[in-house]
Amino acid sequence: MKKLKSTGYLRYSDLKQEDNHSLEIQKSHIQSLAERENLEIIAWRADKAASAFHDNVSKREGIQLIIEDIKNGAEAVCFYEESRITRSITDFYNEVYSPIKMEYPHVKFFSTQSEAEWNPNDPIVQAKLVFAAEESEIKSVRAKDAQKSLLYREQPTRPGSRTPIGYDMIDGVLYPNEDVEIVQLIFHLACWGHSHEKIADYLNKCNITTKKVKYWNSSTIGYILSNKVYSGNLAWNVRTSYDSSKPKQESEIDLFKNVHEPIVSPTVFHLSKQVNDLKKQFGTMNTPYYLRTIIKCKKCNCFLVAKDNSPKGKNGKYMIYKCTGCKKSVPIIPTHQAVLNDLQKKWNTQLLNFSATSKEQLKSWSTKLTKTTSSIKQLLDKVQYNQIMMSTDIENNSLLAEVFHTTQQHLKNELIYTNKTLDEMDSLLKDDYLDKILKEMIQQSFFNFTDTELRVFFLMYFEEVAINFENNNEIHINYRLSPFVSLDISTGYITEQFK
Repeated sequence: MKKLKSTGYLRYSDLKQEDNHSLEIQKSHIQSLAERENLEIIAWRADKAASAFHDNVSKREGIQLIIEDIKNGAEAVCFYEESRITRSITDFYNEVYSPIKMEYPHVKFFSTQSEAEWNPNDPIVQAKLVFAAEESEIKSVRAKDAQKSLLYREQPTRPGSRTPIGYDMIDGVLYPNEDVEIVQLIFHLACWGHSHEKIADYLNKCNITTKKVKYWNSSTIGYILSNKVYSGNLAWNVRTSYDSSKPKQESEIDLFKNVHEPIVSPTVFHLSKQVNDLKKQFGTMNTPYYLRTIIKCKKCNCFLVAKDNSPKGKNGKYMIYKCTGCKKSVPIIPTHQAVLNDLQKKWNTQLLNFSATSKEQLKSWSTKLTKTTSSIKQLLDKVQYNQIMMSTDIENNSLLAEVFHTTQQHLKNELIYTNKTLDEMDSLLKDDYLDKILKEMIQQSFFNFTDTELRVFFLMYFEEVAINFENNNEIHINYRLSPFVSLDISTGYITEQFK
């Protein structure tokens, strides 16, 4: 009698099982099943170290290979038992079994725990699926409880997860290792606007590797730059869902502060995030028009637009900034030279105390935000008091109840945000990185900076550049008191909102 060509499916969901005989046991039972049912195993497919409860069954690599096997002539699928294929009751049936049966009705499914062909409509099989789902849910709850027990102890320790580059983990605590300087270099380059791709390319060209990374790509750089672990904090529960890497709102993340030694200063961490926000607002930093959105016409008080009127084959020769009001324009090269000359002169004299003025600005914002926080708390107390006084009306009016709920939630979110911002300001005030980097920059020439670096510098340190077309294109630069642009904007917005 001709044997049916079959593919065998193996699966385990616990990393600890890598060293035991889980796969060998499954494989042995499937081989016995094949002999009993007159099957020939033509391929073994396996899915490793993924949750049977959370993982989308149709997207598993092993399942996708099984579907390819069937397209290429496989007539049967064998597996160990129900918990090895799914623990969410319906997904395997809806996403795998039914589509295969619809397109290839001759294909049979077999379980080592069932007599004859596996039938998902059999009440006993359905009961097994229910038990598998309940077991997985219990394991999920236990895992979360175990994580909480580690996170909420007096000295939080890191639950099982990938150890970040630049750290070693000993007994759940992170300790800096020899890759620290590489992480710091990545943050330093990001602070100056260099893209993830450029940073990765630079590290690869310089043959810079770590214990974990031998070849860099943009996603690895992005992961490092977005990881709060490098500031000494432990962030947990950061994704919107198990299947999505989209980050949650800051207010929804569990953040445990100062649980290990930071390897990136608060200033660098803040500036790298700020540059990322500036990219979202203004686009790439790699542009020869690095005064765009900064340079204004003094007479018309409007920003100049960047234009390239160069004929074909003469790139850059007619690159200009043009006023949309008076229609006057100026070539970018002499304009940039005038700005850099002014900057270089003032940087070596008047701006020696820039770090001190930045700290004073931070203190001023902190004072304003502290007062605003007090006002928000008073508003929240007032809303909660009114809610108690109007409890009867609220019970009988769903719209009124929604208004009170929404208002309270908004005020609570604002409190979380203002307190987080105040903590960040406090960290920046205690950090001396800005003073060090500014002293180092005094020794440098801005004429040696790249377009990307100048673009970032001007966005952070220039309020605006005014050009007087009526006075021989005279340049006047209005410098910021602090490079912390995002804090300036957010503090101004929040304090204005709750005046």
